Amino acid sequence: MNRLSNLITRHDPTSCIVILIAGFIFLNPFPHVTAFKEISFYSAMGLIGLAILLKKRGFSFDTPLSTAFVCILLWACIGILFAINKPNTIQDIYAHLIKYLAVYFMIVNYFDSREKVNALSWVIILSTSCFCLWSVSNYYFLLDRPFTDQLGILVFKEIPTNIIGIVTVFGILLSLQKLNGKTAGWLRNALLAMVIVMTLTTLLTQTRGAMIALFSALIILSFRNRKILIFIIFVTILLSLLPIKSRLTPSGIADKLKQDERIGIALNYIEVIKDFPIQGIGFGLQSYADESFMRIYYNRVDPALRPGIIYAAPHNFVIDILVRLGIVGLALYLYVLYRAFGMILALSKDDRDDERRGWGLTFFAALVAFLIQGMLENVHSAPPAVVFYSLLAMITILWKRYRIEQMERGINTA
Repeated sequence: MNRLSNLITRHDPTSCIVILIAGFIFLNPFPHVTAFKEISFYSAMGLIGLAILLKKRGFSFDTPLSTAFVCILLWACIGILFAINKPNTIQDIYAHLIKYLAVYFMIVNYFDSREKVNALSWVIILSTSCFCLWSVSNYYFLLDRPFTDQLGILVFKEIPTNIIGIVTVFGILLSLQKLNGKTAGWLRNALLAMVIVMTLTTLLTQTRGAMIALFSALIILSFRNRKILIFIIFVTILLSLLPIKSRLTPSGIADKLKQDERIGIALNYIEVIKDFPIQGIGFGLQSYADESFMRIYYNRVDPALRPGIIYAAPHNFVIDILVRLGIVGLALYLYVLYRAFGMILALSKDDRDDERRGWGLTFFAALVAFLIQGMLENVHSAPPAVVFYSLLAMITILWKRYRIEQMERGINTA
């Protein structure tokens, strides 16, 4: 301990902490590396704690989202009193809320400049590209699955098929922002290749939520950069060449949405909300897996509208929050989104900095894409949650830099 303290006293641990955080973010989409993720996370936390203790570096909680985060945490803790499964609620408040808030604040504090945000975006792009190469080669070539199969279906347990698109769409949007910048030469060609790999992987998941999110985000980006229309055409052509095209046509998506079991799943969980409208059933995710509890509400749904089985998750982030934290919790989460979109709007309106304005639009498209997928999938744990809090952190960092510059020019940004 003394040796470590002396080492930190003599040397700034910032670089080591940055590397550990970047390593955690890089490993986010990969399955079977939980131990390495935990080592990266807790090592970073430990070094941050020692750096603060030895006064080598401060740690700020001053962000536009902090108040809302504290209120969500407090409300989740109050919810322990009413929780259906109190032990699991206590566990999940730490595992699926506090840890992700820690990720947000670590990124905000240690990637606190535009250059570091650019570096973090490269980490995410490289991570996503490597994951795409691994998942496609592993599933279709090593496991010899036909390309008509959804990528990873019933095989990838830690990052299910319907979750992959949440990671890949974010990587695609960050890559397009890079391509719109000063990237040139071999690096630009490598980035184009990575965009193609990520796009192909997204299409191979055959998830309609990912497709709707991707095209929605691309349309948003095309308002500022007409070259994005070329990419939309490219994606459409690529889709038409794949053997899974019938699943992802506009009519195919519309038909699926009309007949989707998610409607019955939502009705099942709405019945739960009716009994726990204010406080919810507690933050613990295992309450969903309590079949005896869920069957009470499953039986209330019209038999013609019930899903075939009792699903242990709502597959909708709004319903998920309502069930676990009630109306109060949803209001607090919506406040987080309101503040996030407010920061994005400020970045997008900066007429002095074209790159920052580009980041603002990219963040807007990324957050819209995430919310679209969140209406159809479970996004409050595992890789999707890390994507969400990383996105919020990147928005916060650029907004804080923008605010500092505005204050230096004597402009009120409140």
